[in-house]
Amino acid sequence: MLKASVYACLVMLSGQVHAEQVEVEATPFVQLEPVEKIADDYDIQAMTPEAIFEHGRLSRAQFHYQRAEKYLRAAADQGIVPAAYLYAVLVSDDGNKLDYSPVAQQYLTQAAKADYIPAMKLLVEKGHWLSANHRTIWRYKYEEALAAWYEKAPKDAAFSLYQYIYPTDKKKAEQYLEEAIAANDVDALLHKASQIELAERGFYLFPSSRLDAAAEVKKQIANAGGIPGTKSLYRDFIRRGESHKAVAWREKAIEQGDLMSLAALGRLYTTNYMPEDAEYTDGLVYLSAYLDVVGQGRFVTLREQAMEQFELASSRVSNDVIEKVEQRAAELRRTHIFFHYDRYWQKTALKKEPATKPVS
Repeated sequence: MLKASVYACLVMLSGQVHAEQVEVEATPFVQLEPVEKIADDYDIQAMTPEAIFEHGRLSRAQFHYQRAEKYLRAAADQGIVPAAYLYAVLVSDDGNKLDYSPVAQQYLTQAAKADYIPAMKLLVEKGHWLSANHRTIWRYKYEEALAAWYEKAPKDAAFSLYQYIYPTDKKKAEQYLEEAIAANDVDALLHKASQIELAERGFYLFPSSRLDAAAEVKKQIANAGGIPGTKSLYRDFIRRGESHKAVAWREKAIEQGDLMSLAALGRLYTTNYMPEDAEYTDGLVYLSAYLDVVGQGRFVTLREQAMEQFELASSRVSNDVIEKVEQRAAELRRTHIFFHYDRYWQKTALKKEPATKPVS
Protein backbone atom coordinates (compact mmCIF):
# COMPACT_ATOMS: atom_id res chain seq x y z
CA MET A 1 0.00 0.00 0.00
CA LEU A 2 2.82 2.38 0.86
CA LYS A 3 4.53 1.71 -2.47
CA ALA A 4 1.32 2.45 -4.34
CA SER A 5 0.78 5.58 -2.30
CA VAL A 6 4.31 6.80 -2.97
CA TYR A 7 3.87 6.17 -6.67
CA ALA A 8 0.59 8.10 -6.78
CA CYS A 9 2.13 11.01 -4.92
CA LEU A 10 5.16 11.01 -7.21
CA VAL A 11 2.91 11.27 -10.23
CA MET A 12 1.04 14.17 -8.65
CA LEU A 13 4.20 16.04 -7.71
CA SER A 14 5.74 15.38 -11.11
CA GLY A 15 2.77 17.07 -12.75
CA GLN A 16 2.87 20.04 -10.39
CA VAL A 17 6.45 20.86 -11.27
CA HIS A 18 6.03 20.25 -14.98
CA ALA A 19 7.71 23.56 -15.70
CA GLU A 20 11.09 22.18 -14.69
CA GLN A 21 12.90 22.37 -18.00
CA VAL A 22 15.51 19.91 -19.21
CA GLU A 23 16.87 21.99 -22.05
CA VAL A 24 20.63 22.56 -21.99
CA GLU A 25 23.29 24.26 -24.04
CA ALA A 26 26.62 22.90 -25.21
CA THR A 27 28.52 24.39 -22.29
CA PRO A 28 29.94 22.41 -19.36
CA PHE A 29 27.96 21.89 -16.20
CA VAL A 30 28.73 24.26 -13.40
CA GLN A 31 29.29 23.77 -9.68
CA LEU A 32 28.98 26.95 -7.65
CA GLU A 33 31.01 27.22 -4.49
CA PRO A 34 28.81 27.42 -1.37
CA VAL A 35 28.26 31.05 -0.37
CA GLU A 36 26.37 32.90 2.28
CA LYS A 37 22.71 33.54 1.57
CA ILE A 38 22.35 36.39 -0.90
CA ALA A 39 21.10 39.62 0.64
CA ASP A 40 19.53 42.68 -0.93
CA ASP A 41 21.88 45.12 0.73
CA TYR A 42 25.24 44.09 -0.71
CA ASP A 43 27.39 47.07 -1.67
CA ILE A 44 27.56 46.64 -5.42
CA GLN A 45 30.29 49.27 -5.62
CA ALA A 46 32.54 47.03 -3.53
CA MET A 47 31.98 43.94 -5.68
CA THR A 48 33.73 42.82 -8.82
CA PRO A 49 31.59 42.77 -11.99
CA GLU A 50 31.90 38.98 -12.06
CA ALA A 51 30.64 38.66 -8.49
CA ILE A 52 27.73 40.99 -9.23
CA PHE A 53 26.81 38.80 -12.19
CA GLU A 54 26.99 35.56 -10.23
CA HIS A 55 24.73 37.00 -7.53
CA GLY A 56 22.26 38.16 -10.14
CA ARG A 57 22.33 34.89 -12.01
CA LEU A 58 21.74 32.90 -8.84
CA SER A 59 19.03 35.29 -7.64
CA ARG A 60 17.13 34.71 -10.87
CA ALA A 61 17.50 30.93 -10.50
CA GLN A 62 16.07 31.17 -6.98
CA PHE A 63 13.13 33.33 -8.15
CA HIS A 64 14.23 36.54 -6.43
CA TYR A 65 13.52 38.51 -9.56
CA GLN A 66 13.71 42.10 -8.28
CA ARG A 67 17.10 41.44 -6.73
CA ALA A 68 18.25 39.64 -9.87
CA GLU A 69 17.30 42.61 -12.06
CA LYS A 70 19.40 44.94 -9.92
CA TYR A 71 22.49 42.75 -10.00
CA LEU A 72 22.26 41.69 -13.63
CA ARG A 73 21.75 45.20 -14.93
CA ALA A 74 24.67 46.46 -12.85
CA ALA A 75 26.90 43.67 -14.16
CA ALA A 76 25.79 44.32 -17.72
CA ASP A 77 26.56 48.02 -17.37
CA GLN A 78 30.05 47.05 -16.20
CA GLY A 79 30.72 45.00 -19.31
CA ILE A 80 29.72 41.44 -18.36
CA VAL A 81 28.21 40.28 -21.64
CA PRO A 82 26.22 37.25 -20.35
CA ALA A 83 24.65 39.59 -17.78
CA ALA A 84 23.23 41.78 -20.55
CA TYR A 85 21.75 38.71 -22.21
CA LEU A 86 20.29 37.30 -19.01
CA TYR A 87 18.92 40.67 -17.92
CA ALA A 88 17.12 40.99 -21.26
CA VAL A 89 15.61 37.53 -20.79
CA LEU A 90 14.60 38.22 -17.19
CA VAL A 91 12.74 41.49 -17.82
CA SER A 92 11.00 39.94 -20.83
CA ASP A 93 9.78 36.74 -19.16
CA ASP A 94 6.07 36.72 -18.27
CA GLY A 95 6.12 33.04 -17.30
CA ASN A 96 4.79 31.80 -20.63
CA LYS A 97 6.81 33.56 -23.29
CA LEU A 98 9.44 36.22 -23.85
CA ASP A 99 8.03 39.64 -24.74
CA TYR A 100 10.92 41.99 -25.39
CA SER A 101 10.53 45.55 -24.14
CA PRO A 102 12.66 48.37 -25.59
CA VAL A 103 15.03 48.03 -22.62
CA ALA A 104 15.32 44.28 -23.18
CA GLN A 105 15.97 44.84 -26.87
CA GLN A 106 18.74 47.27 -25.97
CA TYR A 107 20.55 44.85 -23.68
CA LEU A 108 20.02 41.86 -25.94
CA THR A 109 21.49 43.78 -28.85
CA GLN A 110 24.36 44.89 -26.61
CA ALA A 111 25.22 41.25 -25.92
CA ALA A 112 24.84 40.29 -29.57
CA LYS A 113 27.18 43.07 -30.68
CA ALA A 114 29.77 41.55 -28.37
CA ASP A 115 29.45 38.31 -30.41
CA TYR A 116 27.64 36.49 -27.61
CA ILE A 117 26.18 33.56 -29.50
CA PRO A 118 23.05 32.93 -27.34
CA ALA A 119 22.06 36.59 -27.78
CA MET A 120 22.69 36.45 -31.52
CA LYS A 121 20.55 33.31 -31.74
CA LEU A 122 17.66 35.07 -29.98
CA LEU A 123 17.89 38.05 -32.32
CA VAL A 124 17.78 35.74 -35.32
CA GLU A 125 14.91 33.62 -34.01
CA LYS A 126 12.87 36.11 -31.95
CA GLY A 127 13.91 39.58 -33.09
CA HIS A 128 10.54 40.45 -34.58
CA TRP A 129 11.06 44.15 -33.88
CA LEU A 130 13.96 44.22 -36.35
CA SER A 131 13.51 44.97 -40.01
CA ALA A 132 13.87 42.12 -42.47
CA ASN A 133 17.24 43.48 -43.59
CA HIS A 134 18.56 43.72 -40.04
CA ARG A 135 17.48 40.19 -39.21
CA THR A 136 19.25 38.97 -42.36
CA ILE A 137 22.40 40.79 -41.28
CA TRP A 138 22.20 39.21 -37.84
CA ARG A 139 21.70 35.81 -39.41
CA TYR A 140 24.93 36.21 -41.37
CA LYS A 141 26.72 37.38 -38.24
CA TYR A 142 25.35 34.40 -36.32
CA GLU A 143 26.55 31.99 -39.00
CA GLU A 144 29.98 33.58 -38.92
CA ALA A 145 30.09 33.37 -35.13
CA LEU A 146 29.12 29.67 -35.19
CA ALA A 147 31.84 28.96 -37.75
CA ALA A 148 34.43 30.82 -35.69
CA TRP A 149 33.32 28.98 -32.55
CA TYR A 150 33.62 25.65 -34.32
CA GLU A 151 37.07 26.58 -35.54
CA LYS A 152 38.15 27.42 -32.00
CA ALA A 153 36.27 24.73 -30.04
CA PRO A 154 34.68 22.14 -32.35
CA LYS A 155 33.56 19.86 -29.52
CA ASP A 156 31.58 22.66 -27.91
CA ALA A 157 30.12 24.09 -31.10
CA ALA A 158 29.17 20.93 -32.99
CA PHE A 159 25.67 20.48 -31.58
CA SER A 160 24.73 24.12 -32.12
CA LEU A 161 25.77 23.75 -35.74
CA TYR A 162 23.70 20.57 -35.96
CA GLN A 163 20.63 22.43 -34.74
CA TYR A 164 21.18 25.35 -37.07
CA ILE A 165 21.79 23.54 -40.35
CA TYR A 166 19.52 20.52 -39.85
CA PRO A 167 16.52 22.13 -41.63
CA THR A 168 18.58 22.80 -44.77
CA ASP A 169 21.33 20.16 -44.82
CA LYS A 170 20.41 17.05 -42.84
CA LYS A 171 23.39 15.01 -44.02
CA LYS A 172 25.93 17.59 -42.90
CA ALA A 173 23.98 18.17 -39.69
CA GLU A 174 24.17 14.48 -38.79
CA GLN A 175 27.95 14.65 -39.05
CA TYR A 176 28.00 17.47 -36.51
CA LEU A 177 25.64 15.48 -34.28
CA GLU A 178 27.88 12.41 -34.29
CA GLU A 179 30.87 14.60 -33.55
CA ALA A 180 29.07 16.15 -30.59
CA ILE A 181 27.99 12.74 -29.28
CA ALA A 182 31.56 11.47 -29.51
CA ALA A 183 32.65 14.49 -27.45
CA ASN A 184 30.02 13.68 -24.78
CA ASP A 185 28.26 16.98 -25.42
CA VAL A 186 25.26 17.12 -23.09
CA ASP A 187 22.83 18.48 -25.67
CA ALA A 188 23.86 15.81 -28.12
CA LEU A 189 23.54 13.03 -25.55
CA LEU A 190 20.04 14.13 -24.59
CA HIS A 191 19.14 14.23 -28.26
CA LYS A 192 20.60 10.75 -28.73
CA ALA A 193 18.48 9.46 -25.83
CA SER A 194 15.40 11.00 -27.41
CA GLN A 195 16.19 9.40 -30.76
CA ILE A 196 16.55 6.00 -29.09
CA GLU A 197 13.21 6.40 -27.32
CA LEU A 198 11.52 7.33 -30.59
CA ALA A 199 13.10 4.36 -32.42
CA GLU A 200 15.07 6.76 -34.62
CA ARG A 201 18.48 5.41 -33.59
CA GLY A 202 19.65 1.83 -33.24
CA PHE A 203 17.67 -1.41 -33.35
CA TYR A 204 16.09 -2.88 -30.26
CA LEU A 205 13.97 -6.01 -30.31
CA PHE A 206 11.80 -4.95 -27.38
CA PRO A 207 10.49 -1.50 -26.37
CA SER A 208 11.82 -2.06 -22.85
CA SER A 209 15.31 -2.59 -24.25
CA ARG A 210 15.05 0.70 -26.11
CA LEU A 211 14.01 2.53 -22.93
CA ASP A 212 16.83 0.92 -20.98
CA ALA A 213 19.34 2.03 -23.61
CA ALA A 214 18.04 5.60 -23.47
CA ALA A 215 18.22 5.51 -19.68
CA GLU A 216 21.89 4.55 -19.83
CA VAL A 217 22.61 7.66 -21.91
CA LYS A 218 20.75 9.81 -19.40
CA LYS A 219 22.69 8.23 -16.53
CA GLN A 220 25.87 9.27 -18.30
CA ILE A 221 24.61 12.86 -18.24
CA ALA A 222 23.30 12.69 -14.69
CA ASN A 223 26.45 11.18 -13.23
CA ALA A 224 28.50 13.94 -14.87
CA GLY A 225 26.55 16.47 -12.79
CA GLY A 226 23.76 17.13 -15.26
CA ILE A 227 20.44 17.98 -13.63
CA PRO A 228 18.60 17.58 -16.98
CA GLY A 229 19.63 13.93 -17.15
CA THR A 230 18.72 13.39 -13.52
CA LYS A 231 15.24 14.87 -13.93
CA SER A 232 14.59 12.99 -17.13
CA LEU A 233 15.46 9.72 -15.39
CA TYR A 234 13.15 10.60 -12.52
CA ARG A 235 10.24 11.13 -14.90
CA ASP A 236 11.06 7.96 -16.83
CA PHE A 237 10.94 5.78 -13.74
CA ILE A 238 7.67 7.39 -12.65
CA ARG A 239 6.12 6.48 -15.99
CA ARG A 240 7.45 2.93 -15.67
CA GLY A 241 6.03 2.55 -12.15
CA GLU A 242 9.47 2.13 -10.54
CA SER A 243 8.96 4.61 -7.73
CA HIS A 244 11.97 3.56 -5.64
CA LYS A 245 14.31 4.33 -8.54
CA ALA A 246 12.54 7.62 -9.16
CA VAL A 247 13.12 8.65 -5.55
CA ALA A 248 16.82 7.74 -5.78
CA TRP A 249 17.28 10.03 -8.76
CA ARG A 250 15.30 12.81 -7.10
CA GLU A 251 17.69 12.52 -4.14
CA LYS A 252 20.53 12.74 -6.65
CA ALA A 253 19.01 15.96 -7.99
CA ILE A 254 19.09 17.43 -4.48
CA GLU A 255 22.78 16.57 -4.24
CA GLN A 256 23.26 18.46 -7.49
CA GLY A 257 21.46 21.53 -6.12
CA ASP A 258 18.04 21.21 -7.73
CA LEU A 259 15.73 23.60 -5.87
CA MET A 260 12.48 22.07 -7.11
CA SER A 261 13.45 18.61 -5.89
CA LEU A 262 13.60 19.95 -2.33
CA ALA A 263 9.93 20.85 -2.54
CA ALA A 264 8.94 17.65 -4.33
CA LEU A 265 10.67 15.20 -2.00
CA GLY A 266 9.84 17.24 1.07
CA ARG A 267 6.15 16.97 0.32
CA LEU A 268 6.45 13.34 -0.71
CA TYR A 269 8.19 12.22 2.47
CA THR A 270 5.98 14.17 4.86
CA THR A 271 2.87 12.87 3.10
CA ASN A 272 3.73 9.19 2.80
CA TYR A 273 5.70 8.45 5.97
CA MET A 274 4.96 8.66 9.68
CA PRO A 275 6.53 11.25 12.04
CA GLU A 276 8.72 8.58 13.64
CA ASP A 277 10.24 7.63 10.26
CA ALA A 278 13.61 9.02 9.20
CA GLU A 279 12.15 9.93 5.80
CA TYR A 280 9.56 12.14 7.46
CA THR A 281 12.27 14.15 9.19
CA ASP A 282 14.22 14.32 5.92
CA GLY A 283 11.10 15.73 4.29
CA LEU A 284 10.88 18.47 6.90
CA VAL A 285 14.53 19.32 6.31
CA TYR A 286 13.97 19.58 2.57
CA LEU A 287 10.88 21.75 2.95
CA SER A 288 12.65 24.04 5.40
CA ALA A 289 15.64 24.48 3.09
CA TYR A 290 13.37 25.10 0.11
CA LEU A 291 11.29 27.74 1.87
CA ASP A 292 14.37 29.57 3.11
CA VAL A 293 15.90 29.76 -0.37
CA VAL A 294 13.01 30.26 -2.79
CA GLY A 295 11.66 33.65 -3.80
CA GLN A 296 8.25 34.59 -5.17
CA GLY A 297 9.15 35.60 -8.68
CA ARG A 298 7.68 32.40 -10.11
CA PHE A 299 5.91 29.15 -9.09
CA VAL A 300 4.21 31.00 -6.25
CA THR A 301 1.51 28.35 -5.85
CA LEU A 302 4.13 25.65 -5.36
CA ARG A 303 5.76 27.75 -2.65
CA GLU A 304 2.44 28.24 -0.89
CA GLN A 305 1.73 24.52 -1.00
CA ALA A 306 5.17 23.76 0.43
CA MET A 307 4.57 26.27 3.24
CA GLU A 308 1.21 24.69 4.10
CA GLN A 309 2.75 21.21 4.08
CA PHE A 310 5.64 22.29 6.27
CA GLU A 311 3.30 23.85 8.83
CA LEU A 312 1.09 20.77 8.89
CA ALA A 313 3.97 18.31 9.10
CA SER A 314 5.76 20.36 11.76
CA SER A 315 2.71 20.25 14.00
CA ARG A 316 3.07 16.47 14.26
CA VAL A 317 6.54 16.46 15.79
CA SER A 318 8.12 17.86 18.96
CA ASN A 319 9.96 21.14 19.33
CA ASP A 320 13.21 19.20 19.78
CA VAL A 321 12.71 17.58 16.39
CA ILE A 322 11.96 20.94 14.78
CA GLU A 323 15.15 22.39 16.26
CA LYS A 324 17.19 19.55 14.77
CA VAL A 325 15.38 19.94 11.46
CA GLU A 326 16.33 23.61 11.28
CA GLN A 327 19.95 22.79 12.13
CA ARG A 328 20.12 20.20 9.36
CA ALA A 329 18.41 22.54 6.91
CA ALA A 330 20.92 25.28 7.70
CA GLU A 331 23.79 22.85 7.13
CA LEU A 332 22.25 21.74 3.84
CA ARG A 333 22.03 25.33 2.66
CA ARG A 334 25.59 25.98 3.80
CA THR A 335 27.04 23.09 1.81
CA HIS A 336 24.85 23.30 -1.31
CA ILE A 337 23.73 26.01 -3.69
CA PHE A 338 20.11 25.37 -4.69
CA PHE A 339 18.70 26.76 -7.91
CA HIS A 340 16.15 26.08 -10.62
CA TYR A 341 17.88 24.73 -13.71
CA ASP A 342 16.63 26.04 -17.04
CA ARG A 343 18.15 26.68 -20.44
CA TYR A 344 19.29 30.18 -19.50
CA TRP A 345 21.07 28.97 -16.40
CA GLN A 346 23.34 26.72 -18.41
CA LYS A 347 23.81 29.16 -21.27
CA THR A 348 25.40 31.65 -18.92
CA ALA A 349 27.61 29.14 -17.07
CA LEU A 350 31.12 30.36 -16.45
CA LYS A 351 32.79 27.48 -14.59
CA LYS A 352 33.08 23.75 -15.08
CA GLU A 353 31.62 21.22 -12.68
CA PRO A 354 33.55 18.17 -11.53
CA ALA A 355 31.99 14.75 -11.90
CA THR A 356 29.82 13.53 -9.03
CA LYS A 357 29.48 10.09 -7.50
CA PRO A 358 27.58 7.82 -9.93
CA VAL A 359 24.17 6.36 -9.23
CA SER A 360 23.55 2.91 -10.66
